[in-house]
Amino acid sequence: MIEAIEQTMTRNGTEVTWDDIAGLEEPKELFKQTIVLPALMPNFFKGIRRPWRGVCMVGPPGTGKTLLAKAVATECQTTFFAVNCGDLASKWRGDSEKMIKLLFEMARHFAPSTIFIDEIDTIGSQRGQPNEHEASRRVKAQLLVEMDGFCKEEDGKRVLVLAATNFPWMLDEALRRRFEQRIYIPLPDKPARLSLLRSSLKEVRQSDDVDLERFAEQLHGYSGADITNVCRKAALMGVRR
Repeated sequence: MIEAIEQTMTRNGTEVTWDDIAGLEEPKELFKQTIVLPALMPNFFKGIRRPWRGVCMVGPPGTGKTLLAKAVATECQTTFFAVNCGDLASKWRGDSEKMIKLLFEMARHFAPSTIFIDEIDTIGSQRGQPNEHEASRRVKAQLLVEMDGFCKEEDGKRVLVLAATNFPWMLDEALRRRFEQRIYIPLPDKPARLSLLRSSLKEVRQSDDVDLERFAEQLHGYSGADITNVCRKAALMGVRR
């Protein structure tokens, strides 16, 4: 189990910075004010100004939620645990709960640390559903206990839990309450789309008549991941010639 958790762990940040993320200026500024600054000025952020311990990012898929989590870990110089819900799943009774407990114990040991749980709705859905399995209830209960415990720990053992979901309405109410802040990560606006196009195609030779601003306008409604895929397809068109 320890080896499985260690595979999700990155020491001393992830080398992803704010500049690597196109657009999303409002979410980035919010993260800086509420997470990065408390790590740099711990004496100021005490009492009612204490920093958040749980943040849930919500929004459409492919909008940069994982990159934001990595940038937070880099800026705060914390150990980063990137956990998919599949990493916590086990066919053996009780192993999933042990994995969750071990994850938080290791996060405390390597504190300050950041735990990023992607697609948290897959293990944190509402309890009491007719088709809910007993094992699923135990996993949710263990996650709630761990998140309730780390919120009361001292600053020297600070553990930040970042989560991402495309379906926030599916989260259990008790779990949603433990995420003190919820941040909406929107689809990129035109300046962000233009920045993505330029960064993705910076190593590709382009014709003089290529108008990236017009393409940015036409890509309205595309996510950052969609735009990157469009650029990859465009870059491969040279192979056909």
